[in-house]
Amino acid sequence: MLDENINLFGNEAEKQRYEYSMLPMQLLIKGIPEYKSLVKQLTKGLSKIPKKRQVQVADIFDNLATTQKKGSINKEDINLEKGKLIDNPYETVLRMFGAETAKKLLKHTKIMDTCLSEKLNTQLIIDFKNYLSDTFNYKDDALHADMPADEFYLYLVLSFIAHLDACIHYAAYSEAIAPISLGWLFMPKLNPDKWYYDLTNKKYNLIKKNGSPFTCTSRSFIHLLLTVFYFQKHKKMPTSLYGIRKEIDWQVEDKEGILDEFIYKKSERDSKRNWISLEEVYWLVGMENSVKDDSNKILVNYQKSFINYIKTDNVNELAGSPPSVEGIIWFIYAFFQNIYERTHKLNRATKEQNFFIYDEYYDLWRSFTSFYEQYIDELDKNERTEWPDYLKKQATPIATN
Repeated sequence: MLDENINLFGNEAEKQRYEYSMLPMQLLIKGIPEYKSLVKQLTKGLSKIPKKRQVQVADIFDNLATTQKKGSINKEDINLEKGKLIDNPYETVLRMFGAETAKKLLKHTKIMDTCLSEKLNTQLIIDFKNYLSDTFNYKDDALHADMPADEFYLYLVLSFIAHLDACIHYAAYSEAIAPISLGWLFMPKLNPDKWYYDLTNKKYNLIKKNGSPFTCTSRSFIHLLLTVFYFQKHKKMPTSLYGIRKEIDWQVEDKEGILDEFIYKKSERDSKRNWISLEEVYWLVGMENSVKDDSNKILVNYQKSFINYIKTDNVNELAGSPPSVEGIIWFIYAFFQNIYERTHKLNRATKEQNFFIYDEYYDLWRSFTSFYEQYIDELDKNERTEWPDYLKKQATPIATN
């Protein structure tokens, strides 16, 4: 989220550094239903008078931070120094989802934040490339010292999302299910059911013209969740994408069919226009069925840690949120849904069919996955089930060689 009230940039590299530093906050804000109103408050709604603006921002953060006691965050806690970036944008995300216990991922995130904490220079790129090579055996000539700022910062974020992708599968599914690239599954791209690659002529050919030739991020996300729910209940994978909804014993009250209607809208009817919020995901997976006192205690602890973080600007104070598989997968989805949304707007404006495929993502994911797969017993690997073909196909690049 680029703050329109800040005249920050001396050059394009600094603009890119600012935008990629603010990206995690932008995605998290989109995770709450009130995000449009909040974005308006944080940009166009802010006063030009510094003291009044501090009060406004403090009130916004106070409303976000606590449902218990108002006035926990006040204007003295807000630093609106021009050009100031969030010090630890990606580590903050990690801690908000309770994933800071993943040591390799935490180290990766700290290195990313270091790269974003100072102006771009050649040594930053070299050090990051060496880190990926030495730790995860990742090599790519596209990551080089002379690359433009926007490409380097995009590479940073793609590596973070790909590491989240590999790490959450290792933590949550690896004992029972063989890995697939969740990020590639969510990435808006050519629909593998509608295209094939002609090796002779080296071009893609459209084989099914009905419907969109591109995959839909929100629909892919819902289909993954439905598949997980089905597997949790039946201990086997579904063979068809259709009819799964009726097979699931939902964990939430749904006497009037509200949940089924939600799934239909999000996955089939109008998924292009519907961002799936984090709150909706937690509702969908039945987290509100937690014991009231326990869930309230978790919320209070998290709120206290967030308030301490705002007051001290010390990211180590941010704690109290239990690890959330669904939350982390949602963040991976949110990154690609943001791309999908921006591309959709571009296509409407230009009346074209643009799409952006980040091939380097899949290679990054493979390197991180190989790293974590070494900790899985070979006998256990042989007994793991596979994801259904309709997910595996979409989560794998179309073969071109």
